[in-house]
Amino acid sequence: MADTLQILLHTPPARVPQLLTTLSDLPVLILWSLRLHGASHLPEEPMFSLERIAALLEIEAVRAVGEVTRWPAVYHGDDDLLQKIALALAAGRRVEGHAPGASYERLVALAAAGWSSDHEAIAADEIVRRLRAGVYTMLRHSSLRPDLPLLAPAISDERRASGRLMLTADGPEAVTIAERGYLSHVIRAAIESGIPPVAAYQMATINPAAYFGLDEEIGGIGPGRRADIAVLDDLRNPAPEVVLARGEVAVRDGRVQAEFPPLDWGAYFSPRFRPTWTPQPDLFDLRVSAESGQGDTVRFPVIRLENSVITRAVPTPVPVREGRLLPPADVVRAVLVDPGGRWIVRGMLGNFVARLGGLASSFNVAAQLLTLGQDSADMALAARRLLEIGGGIVVVERGETVLEIPLPLGGIMAAVPLPAIAGEARKLYALLRARGYPHEDPHYTLLFLTLDSLPDVRLTYRGIWDVRRGRTLWPRQDLPPV
Repeated sequence: MADTLQILLHTPPARVPQLLTTLSDLPVLILWSLRLHGASHLPEEPMFSLERIAALLEIEAVRAVGEVTRWPAVYHGDDDLLQKIALALAAGRRVEGHAPGASYERLVALAAAGWSSDHEAIAADEIVRRLRAGVYTMLRHSSLRPDLPLLAPAISDERRASGRLMLTADGPEAVTIAERGYLSHVIRAAIESGIPPVAAYQMATINPAAYFGLDEEIGGIGPGRRADIAVLDDLRNPAPEVVLARGEVAVRDGRVQAEFPPLDWGAYFSPRFRPTWTPQPDLFDLRVSAESGQGDTVRFPVIRLENSVITRAVPTPVPVREGRLLPPADVVRAVLVDPGGRWIVRGMLGNFVARLGGLASSFNVAAQLLTLGQDSADMALAARRLLEIGGGIVVVERGETVLEIPLPLGGIMAAVPLPAIAGEARKLYALLRARGYPHEDPHYTLLFLTLDSLPDVRLTYRGIWDVRRGRTLWPRQDLPPV
């Protein structure tokens, strides 16, 4: 089951149905969960309109909608989201939830609104809470949230291994997949955490198949079903010796034998980042508008990383010189710019690294140009180079490019083998850690700094956004035409 967010953001609308159908017909069965909204408060009517959602729900491979990260909007009766959920339910599709921290009472209300499942339980009692609300519960284990050791005590007894429980890897990054595998890593972690092996395999196969209404086709071995079979040497080692896809050997001894038809990725992920304008160093200066304050200092909402993704706002007195803020030495500037240079959000990020010239990245859920750093000239050079290569991640120090990861397919992908992109990611992680990155996973810091649903503050189209209170702490600015 795959997420459609980046496809809806990057693929020409007329080609989305063809791409979803083509990918679902590969030896690896890919089904889709259809996003109902964006992730960074961008103007999204065309991409996520009611009419477009209705049309895409007619695609057979679309088996669910979500994940619906804006659960407070659903709880408070957002008409647009409730209409889309009603469309999905009428089409027989599941509604994938995302409700971190929701109380039992709110989970019950969300279930009544159509919520089918949730994967945000981070403690054993939260699993029980979701099950009691009638919500299917996915146990997550990822490089960002390796939660199974905390969750397993709720279900380690065979008698509590409910058919309403499933496993999810929740979007692991490339290095994790290359080194540990995908769902096999999650199954192994479940078994090592005390979940009975048979129950762990059920939570990865027949339970999700039944949840999506596909247990007559997949999830088990029997007459008339699709013969997708993993052959194991040991029940406690989920890495298969042989994989059958539709009854044919697809993988044997770790080597792929199935034929995958070539796909013109460029036809589906059109160029988004292009050198149609030239970012200048002064673009990355933090400026004070007349209404933001007067005098020698301004209280600025510095975004402080508490871990790889969770942040909090730290109101900080920042000196002002000639209309420009002088950031503290222990923060980096965090600037979000439209790829066409039409608007900008300027902020500061603390507890990220101790030193950094300029890092530009198109790899974020907002699909915008995110630039971090302490030197305006280096930030400008990194942003320019990113536009020249069509997207990716670029790091510049003292005027020299020290790392470059081209991602020309929409700024988020490259047509290269997984080991190659994992190798580039390792270089990026090592570079950031050498500069003082103190957290677990730089991948998710860059990816989610623009996500409008994670606490507490984010860089979004609306500005520096207070997620909990639903308000702008520092506004977006429109830029003059380039």
